[in-house]
Amino acid sequence: MNLVVLIGRLTKDPELKFGQSGKAYSRFSLAVDRPFQKGEADFINCVAFGKTAELIGEYLRKGKKVAVNGRLQMNRYEINGEKRTTYDVLVENVEFVESKASESSNAGYSAPAQSYSKPAAAPTPSSKNDDFETSSFDEDEFPF
Repeated sequence: MNLVVLIGRLTKDPELKFGQSGKAYSRFSLAVDRPFQKGEADFINCVAFGKTAELIGEYLRKGKKVAVNGRLQMNRYEINGEKRTTYDVLVENVEFVESKASESSNAGYSAPAQSYSKPAAAPTPSSKNDDFETSSFDEDEFPF
């Protein structure tokens, strides 16, 4: 199983480009803190495709904290007779860990994180969960 889950901050603004076929792709790098080693981080190269790439290019900027999951891919190539190997995380899902409210200095409320993945159609960002209805209930109804 090839599964990568990362939480980190973007090291620079993501690059949004379009291939010859017109398919969008976005490259970015995440600074992921090393556990138990304060002040040290790993810099992980990531790439996303399609609508996920477009959302990343539109909404994410340097310093934003995100959660990413995807898979690790190794790439081998040769430059001037020298063989090189790189590793990229192919992003399948991205979650915006920080909201705009938590970024501003006077914010007292933090909205829920928003999640975007490879959609069939472009998603519309929303902090409301339509599957959950808030209703009043009597605590005596529950045996626990």
